[in-house]
Amino acid sequence: MPRYDGPESSPEPLRQVQLLLNSEDQENKVDWLPDWLAERRIPDQADRARELRHALRALVLANNGVRLEEDALATVNEAAARLALVLDEDGRVRVQGGDPLDEVVAIALAAVLDGSWRRLKACRNCHWSFYDYSPNLSATWCSMQLCGNRKKTRAYRARKRAA
Repeated sequence: MPRYDGPESSPEPLRQVQLLLNSEDQENKVDWLPDWLAERRIPDQADRARELRHALRALVLANNGVRLEEDALATVNEAAARLALVLDEDGRVRVQGGDPLDEVVAIALAAVLDGSWRRLKACRNCHWSFYDYSPNLSATWCSMQLCGNRKKTRAYRARKRAA
């Protein structure tokens, strides 16, 4: 069973975007996208889903200070242009018709509007998506025990070699 969820899961519905982003483990070269698509009964959409996943990951990396790829923004804007968005009675943005990939795009757009998008980040080291629960939005790693520890250990060793 693929494991796309981490300890820093986003609140719903933003978690659905996070699950798409984490359907690929870039560090270990594992792609769970076919499983993600099968769980949502989305046939024949692998290429579109990969393109969207790459673009959304670029946007969440930008939330963590990485320069935004221009083509990523164009991909998300193109996906957004095909949506029929409506507001429901609770004031939430919803997709009228569409498929689960369209719903992921709508969730991302709604998160931008409500301000929660800036809390969804991708680790600078492994690119795993996580939700920044810190009060001042200062989290940079998916996990202090994994990527944070690796980064700090490398910096320590570099200082020791230099000394």
